[in-house]
Amino acid sequence: MLAIYRFDDKTGQLNQQSRISPGVWINVVDPTPAERQQLQDKAKLSEAFLLYGLDPDEGARYEYDEDNDSHLFIFDMPIVTRDARKKVVYETAPLAIIITNTAVITINGEPIPLLSLFAEGKVSNFDPRRQNRSVLQFLYQISISYLTYLRDLNKAREANENKLQRSLRNEELYGLMGIQRSLVYFMMSLRTDRNVLEQLKRSNPLGLDEDDQDFLEDTIIENQQAIEMAQISNSIINETADTYSSIINNNMNGVMKFLTSYSILLTIPTLVFSFYGMNVHLPLADMKVSWIITIAISVAIAVVLAFQFWRNKFF
Repeated sequence: MLAIYRFDDKTGQLNQQSRISPGVWINVVDPTPAERQQLQDKAKLSEAFLLYGLDPDEGARYEYDEDNDSHLFIFDMPIVTRDARKKVVYETAPLAIIITNTAVITINGEPIPLLSLFAEGKVSNFDPRRQNRSVLQFLYQISISYLTYLRDLNKAREANENKLQRSLRNEELYGLMGIQRSLVYFMMSLRTDRNVLEQLKRSNPLGLDEDDQDFLEDTIIENQQAIEMAQISNSIINETADTYSSIINNNMNGVMKFLTSYSILLTIPTLVFSFYGMNVHLPLADMKVSWIITIAISVAIAVVLAFQFWRNKFF
C-alpha cells in the first residue's frame, strides 16, 4: 500500500493524493510488485533501499546511495503486539526513512500507529518539502515514543510488584520476566539508534543548518533519557527478582525446617512403642497400665523436644 501526502499551503495541512510528485511524503506498507516498480520509476527509489526497508531484521544504520543521490536511515522504533495468551508485549521493529530527490519515503512491513500522527496533522510544522526537518521529526517522535512506552512498562512493573507483595504467584513472576525482556529489546534498539544519531551529528551528511542541528541535539537528549530510564527500570527488576528469589528460598527453608521438626517429633512414639513391642522382659511391662505409661513417656519426650525446637525457632 502506498499513501502519498502533500502539504497544502492554503489549509496548512497534509492532503492525500494518488500520484507521486516532488515534495511529497510516501508511506509504504507491504507494497505490491506494481507499487514497488512505481516507487523505483517515479520516486527514484533504489531496489536495494526498498528491500532494506522491508527486511524485519534490518539493523539501525545510515547509508548513502551515490548513484541515486538518496539517503537511507534505518531506525528501530517501539511497537506493541499481543502474544498467544493475548498479553500486551512491547517489542521493537525497524523503520526505513529514505530521502530521494523526489520524496521522503517511510517503509515498513506493517502499519505503524506512530506515523498516523503525521498523516493526521498532529505533528506540528511537518512539511515533506523540508526533507531534512521531516526526517528529524520522524526520528524525534520515535525517540519520545520510547519514553511513553517505558512509562507504561514501569506502571506494569509496579502493578506486578504490588501483587507479589500480597501473594507469590507464577503469573506475576512471568509478568516481570516479560517486562524485563521488553526492556532488553528497548535498550539494544536505543543504543543502535543512538549510533545513527551520533553519526548524523558528527558527519552531517544531510548538510543540516543550525536550527536542524539544534533539533537533532534535542532528539539525542530524548534518546539518552530513554536509555537511562530503561537501564533504571531494568536494574529495579533485577533487584526485585533477586529479592523475591531470596524470599522464596527463605520460605522453602522454613517449610523444610517445619516438616523436619515434626518428623522428628513423630518418630519419638515409634521408638518408645518399638522398645515395648520386643519379646523381652522390660520394666513396667507387667503392669495393667503399662500402655498408658508408654504413651505418657512418648508424650513427655515429644513435649520436651517441641519446647527445644520452639526455643530455637524451628517452628
